[in-house]
Amino acid sequence: MSASLEHWLARQSVAHPRSIDLGLERVAAVARRLGLERPESLVITVAGTNGKGSTAAHVEALLCAAGVSCGLFTSPHFIRYNERIRID
Repeated sequence: MSASLEHWLARQSVAHPRSIDLGLERVAAVARRLGLERPESLVITVAGTNGKGSTAAHVEALLCAAGVSCGLFTSPHFIRYNERIRID
């Protein structure tokens, strides 16, 4: 191998290591440097095939019972669109 190729390969291995860091520490560091703060509200997303509405309603009830101000957005609606949205 030529010296220039070896030099290029060495630079590539440093720039692109084989192991991948799957943590969020690097993203958090970038957010701190950009002055981005964590939002004050917490969003819980319920996804899947079955039971989303029931699960979301139970989570809402638990949070409200604990005194946490919360909202719920579900779909579909039965009659009017505003049925999808509940706050506290």
